[in-house]
Amino acid sequence: MMNKRIFKLLITIFCVVSFVMSLSSCSGCRNNNDSRTDLSPDTVPVTDTIRLIFAGDVMGHSTQFRGAWRDGGDSCYNFAPTFQWVKDYISSADLAIANLEVTFAGEPYMGYPRFSSPASLAAALKDTGFDILLTANNHILDHGSTGLVLTIDALEKLGFSRTGSFKDSADWRANHPLMIRKNGFNLAFLNYTYGTNALTARPPVMVNYMDTSMIAIDMYRCKAMGADFIIACVHWGEEYQIKENELQRQFADVLVRNGCHLIIGAHPHVVQPIKEIDMETVGFVMDSIHSHVTDTACSIQSIPEKVAGAVVVAYSLGNLVSNQRWRYSDGGIMLEVTLTKTDSVVEIQSYGYEPFWVHRFPEQNAQIYRLILIKDYISDPERYPAITSEDERMLLQFDSDTKQIMND
Repeated sequence: MMNKRIFKLLITIFCVVSFVMSLSSCSGCRNNNDSRTDLSPDTVPVTDTIRLIFAGDVMGHSTQFRGAWRDGGDSCYNFAPTFQWVKDYISSADLAIANLEVTFAGEPYMGYPRFSSPASLAAALKDTGFDILLTANNHILDHGSTGLVLTIDALEKLGFSRTGSFKDSADWRANHPLMIRKNGFNLAFLNYTYGTNALTARPPVMVNYMDTSMIAIDMYRCKAMGADFIIACVHWGEEYQIKENELQRQFADVLVRNGCHLIIGAHPHVVQPIKEIDMETVGFVMDSIHSHVTDTACSIQSIPEKVAGAVVVAYSLGNLVSNQRWRYSDGGIMLEVTLTKTDSVVEIQSYGYEPFWVHRFPEQNAQIYRLILIKDYISDPERYPAITSEDERMLLQFDSDTKQIMND
């Protein structure tokens, strides 16, 4: 009797163990028709994002100095109120970049044609949220090499990143290209100008001029330094012309052919179109520069192109701030670009422009300047009580003109 009980118990245990083992075996199998994929945290693609805002020409005319003096209580030059209504927008960017078209060469302060602004203008730009200032332009040598050095010193004192002009060759190597590492991106900024008016940069100072023979080498250096997205900011074009010219288009093609991913233009003081260039249309010639680069520690094969999509070209963003009041020049746009990076591939997720108008109005013996985002004015005009009916007409005219430029 006992033997039968033991036998039945053994049979029961055997059956239970066999059943459990069969379940364990099946759990490791997956039906061929099951399309689900289990991803561990290490294999889930991670997407990095960065939001950039680009602004146009920062000008310093003498009437702006008088307005800043008034805003400073007639005791100092205070430019911060000029930007008070755009500060939240600009400071919301991960990186904000502007074209500095003045020098900080000291007193006597002067406007056109030989710009020298109070350094408090730079402090106001910093307070507004700008991170990078571009200094390759036709006015950087308005006060010679000394003015260039003083300008760079002022920017460094305030903690700006900058590129385009340089105190000497060591400064050039350190800031050309300007490499910015943020939010998982390695961004390279290049800055060129068509010229520097009647003067030419002489050693030790340096200015980046538009030299097509150097573009390929510059692009190669960007990639050799680990850039995964290259931005070229170019001082070019014809002043006050709302269409880009053939030279701008040709130079943009050269930049794209050599690996540039985004092009931002300055100098015309008016808004020009934003267009796209297909990289396949113009071709890609990075391989052709291998024999021209003396530093071959990083081979061409180790820096493949890892950017998807077309190249965006903003031919001119117009003025950020100035005393220019004629049609097309009394405002500008800020270009907003959002980049994404997934599995080392960078692409422009979105881009768009934000138009604004420079409001100028009298106060005692000065003209006061305020930048106004046009969308903010349209949504809440009561916020801007100093706007007259004529001001409103000019603001809406600028908005209409900008839309027309973009749609042509």
